Amino acid sequence: MKNFKQAFTKPSRATSKARDEQASTEALSFRCNCERWRLEGCEQRVKGVSRYPFIANSLKRGAVPAFTLAEVLITLAIIGVVAAMTLPTLIAKVNEKVDGNQKKVTEAKLIQGLNMLDLHGGINNTYSSTAEFVEELSKYMKITKICDGTNTAFSECIPYSEITYNNGTEDKTVEITKLNTAKSLGKNITDEETEFMAPVAMVLADGTPMFLTYNKKCISDPDSIKDDNKSIHKCVDGIYDLNGSRKPNKYGKDLVSLNSSVINIGSPVLATIGELEIIKFASVPKPADCSKYIGKIEEIKTCPYSGESDYWVGALAACDEIGGHMPDKKELATIATELLGRNVGEEENIPSGSINFTSNEKDAMREKVKDLLGINTNGKFVIYSTEEKITYNRNTMRNMYESTYRYFDIVYTTSDYYTSYGSYSRNIYGNANNTYYVCIAD
Repeated sequence: MKNFKQAFTKPSRATSKARDEQASTEALSFRCNCERWRLEGCEQRVKGVSRYPFIANSLKRGAVPAFTLAEVLITLAIIGVVAAMTLPTLIAKVNEKVDGNQKKVTEAKLIQGLNMLDLHGGINNTYSSTAEFVEELSKYMKITKICDGTNTAFSECIPYSEITYNNGTEDKTVEITKLNTAKSLGKNITDEETEFMAPVAMVLADGTPMFLTYNKKCISDPDSIKDDNKSIHKCVDGIYDLNGSRKPNKYGKDLVSLNSSVINIGSPVLATIGELEIIKFASVPKPADCSKYIGKIEEIKTCPYSGESDYWVGALAACDEIGGHMPDKKELATIATELLGRNVGEEENIPSGSINFTSNEKDAMREKVKDLLGINTNGKFVIYSTEEKITYNRNTMRNMYESTYRYFDIVYTTSDYYTSYGSYSRNIYGNANNTYYVCIAD
């Protein structure tokens, strides 16, 4: 009976504690190499785990406490997600910082060189070309190579063949070889204080590729030299690459302008007629949806035709995308004056009988059209205007929305006029064989 009671009697707290310590001692004695570690050290570890019997029991079974595979995978997944969310932003900020420092260093070198050149009276000397100016500038800053685009190809200084830029709606590209006539980098850009000559490509001592153009009308003006990274000396303009040959080679990203005047570098000047810089001359444009452009292009006031059916808007949009505009009636008259060799009024019609052109004169005019506008023509073509004409049709009792144009028949006079001013419906773009639109630089 006594033994029965002892079997079912709840052990005292001291007895339970002693059993736990004994189990812990046995477990750690099994796990620890007591020949290497002192027994006292093992005993101290026993005391540390004796309060947690489940650890002791695990050790006794030979198991090691650890995370489960599922826990490890979940942790790694969380780390991966956090890294994917933060690393791109972190890398972008680091690159932005690096580019910003490179920009400051590059422009500081250029400013220092220009200051030294100005100090020695070399800023407003008479240079026949940008290349000649850069040769003089190289005496005051380290330039390892100069490529004028004629004797030495741009490709020997610039490690890629084209530049990407955004025209406001999409990315476009322009070939490096065309930058010698690009807007604000071209020799045809002139005003009272500005006449930039054809640019040159060059490589600085640190490997930075740069396009530079010289303003031959500049004068020495210390106030125009600034070091606030917003404006460089007004005697020069250009673009340079912050990271050399590495992509994206995009204007506004790693390609930086020296002055804010370098805009829309993808608009090469094809020809100059009077003061007009023609940057595009093309045949029938793709019709556009007027509703997408009204309010964005100043000339578009109404949208009488739905969907992509408005050719006039298509031509306006095509010019606007490259930083230009279609000619107004005054500019069309300037083109007519140049082609005919006599003054033509804004809405003036020149009857075919008013001028007697010889065969040689007609051939010369045909060549002029080819040289200025880049087209082979028999002399009969239409150039549309940026101006709209709205007339009321009594038969249909509706308004007629028309785009104005100037018609030319300057070689083979099969019509009544050498040139005439007229209008045509916006949703019908004339004869595709002889109808064109011209884009003039803004």
